[in-house]
Amino acid sequence: IGRSFIDFVHPRDRNTFASQITNGLAVPKIINSTMVCRIRRYRGLNTGFAVKDRVVTFMPFLLKFTFKNIVDEEKLIYLVIQATPFFSAFRIPNEVVAKAVPFVLRHSANGNLEYIDPDSVPYLGYLPQDVADKDALQIYHPEDLEYLQQVYEKIVKEGGVPRTKAYRMMAQNGDYLKVETEWSSFINPWSKRLEFVIGKHHIIEGPANPDVFQSPVSDEEKAKAQKFREGIVTAMNEALTKPAELAKQQMTKRCQDLATFMETLMEEQPKIDEELRLDIQDRDHSYYERDSVMLGGISPHHDYNDSKSSIGTPLS
Repeated sequence: IGRSFIDFVHPRDRNTFASQITNGLAVPKIINSTMVCRIRRYRGLNTGFAVKDRVVTFMPFLLKFTFKNIVDEEKLIYLVIQATPFFSAFRIPNEVVAKAVPFVLRHSANGNLEYIDPDSVPYLGYLPQDVADKDALQIYHPEDLEYLQQVYEKIVKEGGVPRTKAYRMMAQNGDYLKVETEWSSFINPWSKRLEFVIGKHHIIEGPANPDVFQSPVSDEEKAKAQKFREGIVTAMNEALTKPAELAKQQMTKRCQDLATFMETLMEEQPKIDEELRLDIQDRDHSYYERDSVMLGGISPHHDYNDSKSSIGTPLS
């Protein structure tokens, strides 16, 4: 009580709200006017005074404006607003709605939306002021555009189409619902050119996400996510510091362990009966190949400058 009503209106809807009031005052013959508007929800005080920590949320309403002259001590004009909340028409994913209310969309010959029926709000989730002058063709599913091109060619040729087969239309939350549409158009009698197309849409099946008012990923969030992706790739391709040093230490330790093991082998004197003897009758093998049998291709006694093996050659 005592607060300005416009404080509770979503910032993106304030200009539309103000223009509705201005039009109502300028044209007093219009008794009622309506608009779809988001109103801020009460955050409440359940524990302490942590209101600032709660996320501000808005709920869509259909507002009906009425201006009333009330004479008390002086004549005053009051604005009476009847607000009816909108809820998503769908409750479960891909819901088949039995008694869905058809809604109308109108767009110009260049595809820009000129009118969106308020009845479409619980089915699509768009507010009329949000999609005004937006491209209507962007809400059609890319895989259905080939079929819809044939439909539009028929609209231009015959003026309309009785009812199409089902195709997909994108809701505000980014998911698609299935609709069938009755099409009509207006051809300018002087220019003989199409001025606008009207579609009366019938819902066949709801979207996978039943909450059509849920916010889709914004361009800002997409850009932020992409920035993180690039940061991850950069981090993976930068020269490593601590892990590289650790890997170096581990490799040095392995080399030291191997050297110790080899020295142990060198120091141990083999017993005469357990000495490994080679078949010297095989003349086809070189000294390197014979010595390789001893230790996997590496002979600790082989001297490459000499054609003989020497027990005096130190292991490097």
